Amino acid sequence: MAKKRKMAANTLSTKIADYLRLCRPHQWYKNLLVFLALFFSGNLFNSSLLLLSAYAFLVLILVSSANYAINDIIDAKKDRLFAEKKNRPIAAGRIKKWQAGIFAAVLVLAAFYFSLALNIYFFLCVAAIFLLTLVYSLLLKKIFLLDITTISANFSLRAAAGAFVIGVYASSWLIGGIFLFAFFLVAGKRYGETAILGKNAVLHRSVLKYYSKKLSKIIMYVTAAILSVCFALFSWAEHKNLLYALPLFVFLVARYIYLAVRNPKIAANPEKAFSDCLLLFASIIFIIIAIILLYVK
Repeated sequence: MAKKRKMAANTLSTKIADYLRLCRPHQWYKNLLVFLALFFSGNLFNSSLLLLSAYAFLVLILVSSANYAINDIIDAKKDRLFAEKKNRPIAAGRIKKWQAGIFAAVLVLAAFYFSLALNIYFFLCVAAIFLLTLVYSLLLKKIFLLDITTISANFSLRAAAGAFVIGVYASSWLIGGIFLFAFFLVAGKRYGETAILGKNAVLHRSVLKYYSKKLSKIIMYVTAAILSVCFALFSWAEHKNLLYALPLFVFLVARYIYLAVRNPKIAANPEKAFSDCLLLFASIIFIIIAIILLYVK
């Protein structure tokens, strides 16, 4: 009897782990963009607004997890062809498509309910994130440049949601800068994927037949230049003190490009860039300097 209870407990824990994996917690960091409006509005140490932003972060985790589950339902057949994806819960058959569908629906409904409980504008952002990601998974991810544009717009929506949830002005410079930042990273991701996969890239993503290493690098370089100019203009227009941090910002962008081109695995998985001690240290210094420039009078 005890053995059966132990087996049942192990089965339950494995099932919970599979559902958690379906949510891709390693991707949740993207939702930290919701805190940018709090930071740049000078309210980082306002406990009530910080709590609201944290609440919004959790809601965005719900909706993004639902989108990941839906994407895995759509891509299950294709995922079985790749060593790094074939063990995903749906592709491996540990979670049925209908089970994942119900799970995603519960997450979406919860995200809608909790977002509407805050305010209508935040709810509209959450709904837009869900619908845009759904359309991306079904169609837009197959269209050259629209794939990058859609992902970048989704990043901007996260930043805008952060402004709406605490009731501050959603700076067009900030929203545009986040869009460019995401465009830069995703262009680099396309470079990394084409460099690593070569002729098999099309099997990984059908849209990669339109990208090449050279074209992806050009897009990444051009966007990096525009991003740096955008940061300078944003600083000049809204936070002049931040201009002192511009050299370090440009260094961070250039350092990432160096790492991404040198190691396509970093380009394909941008979060791995922080394994570089210099980039990690410079990023921490940049954040500290930005806090000092914005908050120390």
